[in-house]
Formats: sequence, structure tokens, C-alpha cells
Amino acid sequence: MTIPPCPPCGNNSPDASLLLELSRLWAEAETLWDDQAGLPEFEGYVSADYRAVFEALCGLRGQITTVLEWGSGLGVVTIMASRMGFEAFGIESEPRLVDYAVDFAKVYGPDARFAHGSFIPEAFCWHPSEGDDAFRTVVDLPSAYGELDMELRDFDLVYAYPWPDEQQLFQNIVRQQGNPAALILLYDA
Repeated sequence: MTIPPCPPCGNNSPDASLLLELSRLWAEAETLWDDQAGLPEFEGYVSADYRAVFEALCGLRGQITTVLEWGSGLGVVTIMASRMGFEAFGIESEPRLVDYAVDFAKVYGPDARFAHGSFIPEAFCWHPSEGDDAFRTVVDLPSAYGELDMELRDFDLVYAYPWPDEQQLFQNIVRQQGNPAALILLYDA
């Protein structure tokens, strides 16, 4: 499936109406975060600049078809990617956040799929001397790829928001276990 490039986001473009709908998703996710921020399941949750991610995905139309979000949280980026026509999947270590993501997907992007577990493939070989150190990433859960019935190498793009000092680890995981042609898009505030 080939996804056409985004037209300019003018008021009458198809992406302008999609942006309006997605902005409601962004606002709902922000409200949920504001209301629930003190709960344990939100302890490691950090939202991204969704408009920036939207624009980056827009620029990748026609180049990729499958998107995987690591640490998908409330599922916003996965749902966005799905609504933009990509096959989109999210992996999240916190089960309650997966539930929220599934609920948001029912309203905003029913084709988005989510799995609970680790985004680190079971076959990943750790090499701390090459930057494979996990500081806050959950590493003690089973890999979630079986739940998705996919492997890391099945994805064209991996999107993640790494903790400080974990960028190298994320890149090494994709380099070692991903498709050699895969892209990794890291959000770094």
C-alpha cells in the first residue's frame, strides 16, 4: 500500500480536518494526564509534541507503511499514525495505560493495535560497553511482539521517546533486531 504525501495543511486540505480531529484526541489525552498524574501508572508517562510528530509522519508518507511506537502510553502517536493510513502498533509496559490507549482508539483510530509488555525483543543481546544501559526503561517484562504476532524486523519505523541516556540503547535494539532498512524516530525535548 502506498500512502500519498501530505498536501500542505491549508484550511481546505484533508489533513486540516484530520488535524482538527487529532487535536481533540491530544486535548483529551492532556486532560486525562492532568486528572491522573498522581497515580502510579502515570509515574513514567511523558507526552510528546504531537504536532511535531504528526509533521514528521506526514513527511514519511510514501516511504513507510508500518509504524511501531515503543512506550506508547495513552496511544496518541499510534492512533495518529493509524489515522494517517499507516499500519500502527504500540507497545506499553503499564497495563492501565494500554487500557486507556485501547479506549482512545475506539473513538479516534480503531485500526491502531496495542500490546502490553516490553518493546525489547527476547533475542536482543545486551552489550553495556556499546551503550546498552537501561536507566528507566522497564526490562523485566516479557516481550510484547508475540501479542502483536509480529517481530521488530516487521516494522518500517520505530518511534520512541527515550529516557535521557537511553538513545544509544534504543538505536542498538533497532540496529540489532530490526529491519536493516527501518527508520528510528526519537523524540527528544
